This record gives sequence, structure tokens and C-alpha cells, in this order.
Amino acid sequence: MRTVRAGIIGIGGYGTNHVKAMLDLVKEGLLEVVAFAEVRAEAYAEEYRQLVTCGAAHYTDYERMLNEHPEMDFVVIATPIAAHKPMCIRAMQLGFHVLVEKPPAVTVQDVDEIIAAGRANRRLCQVNFQHTSSRAFRELLQQLRAGAIGRLVDVTGVGMWRRGRSYYDRTRWAGKLILDGVYVLDGTFNNPLAHLLNNCLLAAGSGDASRGEHRSVQAELYHVNEIEGDDVSCIRVNAANGVVVHFYAMLSHDKDETPYLTVRGTEGEASWNYENEWTIRSRDGERSFSYGPENLLRHMYLNLMQAIGGDGGEPLFSPIEASRGFILVSNGAYESSRIVRAIPAPFVEERDVNGSAFRLLPGLSLVMKDVADKRQLYSEYGLPWAVLTLPYRMEGYSRFELPR
Repeated sequence: MRTVRAGIIGIGGYGTNHVKAMLDLVKEGLLEVVAFAEVRAEAYAEEYRQLVTCGAAHYTDYERMLNEHPEMDFVVIATPIAAHKPMCIRAMQLGFHVLVEKPPAVTVQDVDEIIAAGRANRRLCQVNFQHTSSRAFRELLQQLRAGAIGRLVDVTGVGMWRRGRSYYDRTRWAGKLILDGVYVLDGTFNNPLAHLLNNCLLAAGSGDASRGEHRSVQAELYHVNEIEGDDVSCIRVNAANGVVVHFYAMLSHDKDETPYLTVRGTEGEASWNYENEWTIRSRDGERSFSYGPENLLRHMYLNLMQAIGGDGGEPLFSPIEASRGFILVSNGAYESSRIVRAIPAPFVEERDVNGSAFRLLPGLSLVMKDVADKRQLYSEYGLPWAVLTLPYRMEGYSRFELPR
């Protein structure tokens, strides 16, 4: 593979991980970092130093960077969510392929604009849903396509993490639905556990992005922290191919547990988790594989670089087109829930851990996995703070506006 040239917009926050991934590829002679754009370079002194040392030019204006470096093959966009769409579109209009952080956009109309820009300019856009690149998940999809558990019936994803006050204080947009007049929709399924929801939806279609349309979405969105978005959620998706997806997430658990998904078929059951493991139980017996830690971000870079270099191999792990189904579910969740409801204080436990303040929901922690096993929404399970919502029909859905 020839050396590929790239630039990056945003080197703070999760962007620090991108800087490390890029510099590792530089050391291997696979990548040249030509330039980087960051308006607060002084806040990320080490990343700035490393990039400048390897020969990258610094800019505060990303458009100037793009205009002055047409030799770059692709651009990494690791900025706050609301900036993804305009930056993706501008980069592709100027002739660059793109690797953008998840989610690529907040609304279905925005993701449609990005898709249209990619097609019009014949540019690739890889979305950093990096868990799509794990060996275990790729092999799980192959097994599902091969009919290892028969016709798929349903997919269930469970994510139980703990996030405290400092998590929401780290940036202006954390926990916001709208910031400075722009949609953010920051919450369980749009940000920290977005990878899990995305993989659930991919599993429901056995990895086929063309099955991204959904008949209906029913969701219950709640918060225990003083935020606009959700930190507790459950979603039911009726996919067009008949598979039902259930997603359960909480950021108010007493610890971080490994997120996982299970897939039921007419002839067995399969599972996958963030530890890079998959298991299949069928009439032929049980098979389990564990691949251990992998550098998933590196996989995403190499996958895009191979596609750009014309070296063949696999298609993009997470092309922008495949993200449309995820955005549809996200938008449908807000259409169904209508509002993000506050869970009453008597059900919430305040806890200080090593000087950090947390709000926990012990009642849900105790029954979360049972709720998921029963494939019920929180209200259907009878949790006293939960409110039943209605399914929202998604056929032909093309524009999101936050319900009022």
C-alpha cells in the first residue's frame, strides 16, 4: 500500500486518540500527516508538539487548511457533533475523502446531505463506528449471513455504564439537545453507547446496510442527571425485514459493565460483546471465540486507506450510507418519546466516588438484564417511574424536528 496523506480537524477530546493512531501509522511509513486544524492548540500542547515534529502544518481555520493542501488524500474530522455535517460536506466538495467521528450527523436530513455530497463528488466517507471493525463482530456477521442460527428473529443490546457530573461538565455540548441553535441530541444512544446501537442494527440486517430502513421506533428516554438529554433509555425498533431490535442503556449503573448484544434466530442464538468475543449456540452445538484486545481505530484507518489506495480488500466497515439507519432510529426515538423525562428523586441515589459526584439508579441496575431478557420496555416491565410511549412510524421519514 502506498503512503497515504491526511490531515485532521480537531486534536482534543477523542481527537487525541486519532492523533495517536495517525502518528503510529506515520512511524510505519503508511501515512503522512500533512496538516492539522485546531483553534485551541495551546490546550493540547503534547498533540501539537508531536504533529509539528512529524512535519504537519498547524491551522486555526480548517477551510484554509483544506484549500492550501490539495495533496491530502483524506481528512479526519474529530470535532463536536454539530460541526460534523458542514465539515464533511466542505471536505468532500474540495476533493477529499473523509473519516468522521460518530455520529456523522444528528438528523436524517443532515446525513442525507452528507451522503449526497459524497456521491456528487465521488468521495468516500468512513464513519468511526469502530466496533464494526472488530474481528469478532465481522465474523459474527458472516455467521449470520450464512444462516448459522436460521432466520433472524430479534436482536437485543444492553449497555450499563456509570458517568458522573464531571462527564457532563467536560464540554458545553455534553448532555444538550440543542446548543447555539443547532441540534446536538447528546445522550446514551447518540454518543457513549452509539457503537452498541449501531451494531445491533447492523446485526439485524446481517451487516447489509441496504436493510437500514425501519417500520417503527418506540422509545422511552429519561434522565437522572440535570441534563437535557437522556442518561437512561430503552428503544424498540421494528425493522423492515421483520427483525425486532431492543436496546437498553443506562449511564447511572454502579460500575461499568461490558456492553453486549444477543441475536435470536429460528435455529439458535448468537452473542457478541465489547471484549471482542462471539458465541453461537445452535443445533450443531456451541462455538465461542475470543480475540482479545484489538486496535479498532487503527482498523478503521487501514480500511479507508486501502479503499483510497485501490488495494481491494473489504468494503468500508462503516460507510456513511450505512449510518442512515442509525440516524433514523435516533430521530425516531425522540419522535416516540416526545420528551426526556426526569426520574423522580426518591428513585435516585447520590454517591461520591473518589471526589466525583454520581447519580445512580439502583432499582434499574437490579433488573436491567431481566428487562432485556423479557424484551420489554421499562414501562411494560412495571418500573414505577417509567411512562409508556407510542411507536412512531418511520416509512418515508426524511426530516427531523425536535417534538414540542
